[in-house]
Amino acid sequence: MMWRCLALLLFLMMVTGLQAAEPLLRVELLTKPPIVPGQQVQIQVDVLAPNFFLSPPKFPLFDLPNAIVTLPDERAVNLTETIKGESYAGIRRSYVVTPQTAGDFTLPPAVIPFTFAAVPGQAGMEGSVTLPPQTFTVAGAPASGGAAAQQIGVTQDLDRDPKTLKAGDTLVRTITVTAQGMQAMMIPVPDFSAPDGVRLYPHDPVLTDKLDQAQGTIGGTRVDRVTYGFETAGSYRLPAIEIAWYDPKTQKNDMARAPEIAVTVAQAPGFTPAIKPPEIAEPAPRHPVNLRLLAWVAAGVVALACLAWLVPRLWRSIGAWRKTRRLRYEQSEEYSFRQFSAACRGGDGGIVYAALQSWAGRAKVAPLRDWLGNSEALVDYERLEASLFASAPVSCDTGKLFAGINEARRIWRDRQAVVMTSAALPPLNP
Repeated sequence: MMWRCLALLLFLMMVTGLQAAEPLLRVELLTKPPIVPGQQVQIQVDVLAPNFFLSPPKFPLFDLPNAIVTLPDERAVNLTETIKGESYAGIRRSYVVTPQTAGDFTLPPAVIPFTFAAVPGQAGMEGSVTLPPQTFTVAGAPASGGAAAQQIGVTQDLDRDPKTLKAGDTLVRTITVTAQGMQAMMIPVPDFSAPDGVRLYPHDPVLTDKLDQAQGTIGGTRVDRVTYGFETAGSYRLPAIEIAWYDPKTQKNDMARAPEIAVTVAQAPGFTPAIKPPEIAEPAPRHPVNLRLLAWVAAGVVALACLAWLVPRLWRSIGAWRKTRRLRYEQSEEYSFRQFSAACRGGDGGIVYAALQSWAGRAKVAPLRDWLGNSEALVDYERLEASLFASAPVSCDTGKLFAGINEARRIWRDRQAVVMTSAALPPLNP
């Protein structure tokens, strides 16, 4: 009888020990003060669950006044730890907050749900952790302005020797801006301009983010390509590209610069007759002064002078408008969905998952599981999650996933259009 009691007591202690382990949350503000407007503030969040996850944690996106809050487009980092004798699996994500003004900022509390194997061999358990409010203070703006980053560098490449051009040739200039401590979409847009007589054709930029887990920083790269067209022979100088930046750690301003380019354009060879006919000198005829012709010439000179003053200013205004429009597009839902489409064609599950989460944040449809509802796309989305986070990975058809998400997006956008149209219509019986 005594042995049975001891066995029962031991069993109860084992069961209690198995059920005692609870999910854990660790939050760390990686960016140390002083913090200035425009600086990237990184908040690292570790979600840990006993044994292993059956579904990944759903990190929410939220709005913060006077700041931009994002989750980097990088795959989550998987952790394995032993805490007080218990085996824990963890997933690490980092929020990036970019304040636009000085003041105190507080991230609101948020619930992070997930499913985990509380007891090996038994059914999964629903769990969650609550992200506590995180407060940090932003000081005044840098004295000389500029983008706030740990380091910014600018390099440039040319597709040919700028000293060997002929009239009618083109020159492609590639500017690569690399920033540490700054996401790619926050990198300032380089200011391209061209001297008179040179046409400028900009291409779409390429933005890439990179997460350095060892240093706990997030960097970005922006690649811009422009084509210069040279119509006439001569010597030209393409202006230098300069990016002003501020280092919050040293509290110093700096300038990243790609030097100007000297271009020599030779005259394109033309047709020359083999035997040139002799020139016959004839006396120049004398004509009376035509006052009406002189008046037209004077009016033409004045008109050309006005155009020479107006055209450069109009060109700069159009250039600034195009830059603003391009930057707005790079931060749009449509551009983010194109990135997701490209990731699906690549077939890498981790990149596809990161691109999909980034699009969901831009479109404000997170969490995706709730947005997809009971559609067929939900099954493909769950297979993608299982291929990345389940203990027994399964295969995922990224092409089928894209087709399902694309159809769900089409229906969602049609509904959005109907709602906006209905809101714009006046009442029938005012």
